[in-house]
Amino acid sequence: MAKRDVWVRVGDELVRGDTIVGITVHNGHAYYQSYKLLLKVAGHRDPLVLDSGIVASGDDTDKAECREQATALADDFVNSIAQGAALPTGALIRLASEGDGGDGGRKWKLTALG
Repeated sequence: MAKRDVWVRVGDELVRGDTIVGITVHNGHAYYQSYKLLLKVAGHRDPLVLDSGIVASGDDTDKAECREQATALADDFVNSIAQGAALPTGALIRLASEGDGGDGGRKWKLTALG
């Protein structure tokens, strides 16, 4: 493996960070569905889907707030890719729960390779 390779865990798939060409936020059609992060990856016809874990109620204010949280999570993905690329050994990035004491939210976990 070349130095500075960044790999991203998306469900059961592991993809190289440099094959990801876009990330978007999708909230589905029903109020009980969580916001999804859709990653467009070179070589994949359909986007790869990550569940953000962010669920909005039917309230419009709550929907806007949750959409903002999901968008911030997508934006943070770009920062995580850059941090992983800056490591001399490369990195693995995955979306993980923040822990038992938190609000059940999720964040990007960066693990150095090598």
